[in-house]
Amino acid sequence: MITVIAGKYKGRKLSHINNNNVRPTQAKVKKSVFDILGPLNNKSILDLYSGVGSFGIEALSRGASDLTCVEINPSVFKILLKNINNVCKDDDVKLHRTSTDKFLNMNNKKFDIIFADPPYGDFDFFETKDLISKFLSQNGIFCMEMKKTKLIESKDDIRIKYYGNTQVVFWKIDQI
Repeated sequence: MITVIAGKYKGRKLSHINNNNVRPTQAKVKKSVFDILGPLNNKSILDLYSGVGSFGIEALSRGASDLTCVEINPSVFKILLKNINNVCKDDDVKLHRTSTDKFLNMNNKKFDIIFADPPYGDFDFFETKDLISKFLSQNGIFCMEMKKTKLIESKDDIRIKYYGNTQVVFWKIDQI
């Protein structure tokens, strides 16, 4: 069972789906990610490859001002919609059932934090970072969960955390 860890929705249960393309983020990984991100008060969140909405709903629970979710899979999107309606229907949430590429091509909004949790093995961190960089606000943070098969080298602007076979990569945009 997926549960909201902290904030105004703490303890709320999220529905999930048994699907090979969807793997819920472990609670210890999610907790660590949000501990690293720090306070989310009034932050604008983009959750790419949203799945059932675990990251986005956690962000709203912890004070984010708005959430935009992008999920292409119709059956997963139904569960995402159910979770939003059951947990945070009164928050500022926009749902898009489309591919990440199509969404980014039609979007012109900037976000403070962008999460990406794509299917393992199909996506490269640096390619994804290049795609989303123009959608990050000044001092924005990009956070991508991925399998630990293709190790990313730490740099001044990249932080990596490892959890078993999972790595989470954080990149803070460097703007003046």
